[in-house]
Amino acid sequence: MKIISILCVIAGAILVFTFDNEEAYHIYLKILGFVLMMFGLYRSTQLWVKDNPKDNRKADQE
Repeated sequence: MKIISILCVIAGAILVFTFDNEEAYHIYLKILGFVLMMFGLYRSTQLWVKDNPKDNRKADQE
């Protein structure tokens, strides 16, 4: 799961930053890159939340 997130972020960043806007299809590749990058960031934040659960019971008792 972590590898998929990392690969999505890296592939998205490569697609976003390597193409210029000279060709029409480069715009679509940049959009695809942003979508991949956002999906990878979404997946990685889900993993971070699962790894660091917040203990609200202590705060509620005080």
